[in-house]
Amino acid sequence: MRGLPGLIGQLFDDSLALARAEVRLAKSRAYDLLRRSRIALALLAAAFLIALGSIVALMLGLVLALAPLVGAALAGIILLVVGLAISGLLVWLAMREIGGPPGKAAPTPQQELIP
Repeated sequence: MRGLPGLIGQLFDDSLALARAEVRLAKSRAYDLLRRSRIALALLAAAFLIALGSIVALMLGLVLALAPLVGAALAGIILLVVGLAISGLLVWLAMREIGGPPGKAAPTPQQELIP
């Protein structure tokens, strides 16, 4: 029969073994998800590059359309300013979404449970 120190030692060893098994399980799940997601990630990357090329083509078309009216350099500058303004607006919206409503702290998990 083991004494209390032996039981505590066994509890520690079992806890350590459980923690290591949980880490192995988490690594295995992450690797499996990554393995299954490789093709999806490659397709998303290809879609992103095609969309980026389309946006470049659109901007070039707009420069060429504006060039006879205001000149090529000014058309490029106009589209640069408009593009940067749209990008800035999108970044501002994203940051607002991440930060939540201004002046209101994010609720803690305990506060979310309280009705």
